[in-house]
Amino acid sequence: LFPDGLANSSGQVGRNYMRHMTGSVYAQFDKPVRMYRGETMAGNISDESVHDPTRGFAGGYYIQTISLGPAFMASFVEPGAWGPDFTRLLDAYENTAGCWLVGEDMPQESNAVTLDSTVTDQHGLPVAHVRFDDHANDLAMREHAYTQAQKLYTAVGAVSTHRTTPYPSTHNLGTCRMSERPEDGVVDRWGRAHDVPNLFISDGSQFTTGAAANPTLTIVALAIRQAEHIADALKKGEV
Repeated sequence: LFPDGLANSSGQVGRNYMRHMTGSVYAQFDKPVRMYRGETMAGNISDESVHDPTRGFAGGYYIQTISLGPAFMASFVEPGAWGPDFTRLLDAYENTAGCWLVGEDMPQESNAVTLDSTVTDQHGLPVAHVRFDDHANDLAMREHAYTQAQKLYTAVGAVSTHRTTPYPSTHNLGTCRMSERPEDGVVDRWGRAHDVPNLFISDGSQFTTGAAANPTLTIVALAIRQAEHIADALKKGEV
């Protein structure tokens, strides 16, 4: 897309990668829950999605219920685990409920997608190298989310809870963020690249921040807004 593959004149392409603060908590009860009967994500608690710095972090998060089948549960409850502790989690499946924690992570220029100078794919092209480190704000938010989710389950009679660490990938956002000035980002307010004529970017990479919610509806809203702008620009001969 750009002369250097993943770089524009301001060096912002690929930077400020976000993927949302995540984690999950599973709770065991003394009676069957049968979560395999529900939808994958049927419920959403938004109490913690507000911006309240008194909690020790900026931004907010959602607590979303998870309904998983046995195989799905085995893959998600503790990826890479083995042995008696893992077996106990699976043996308790029928009496288990789960929730997914998702929140706004901080955009950081050091979190980036770059091209690897030493590894190539089957076509001889450099592969993408993804770097992501949690911000201190992300860590504080995750700890708060874990604690609140465990309190929630304890309040409704859970006999035990289990924290699952974040997975390596969730919602890919940022890297081609919107900006008023070309030196601050990659695309303008309509998702049109500052450096490449008539190149429009319509996915989550144009986000400047991630917010707490899943990004699909925001991506759709931006794409519809962009399509209407392109149609109007075509009529005026501006593209």
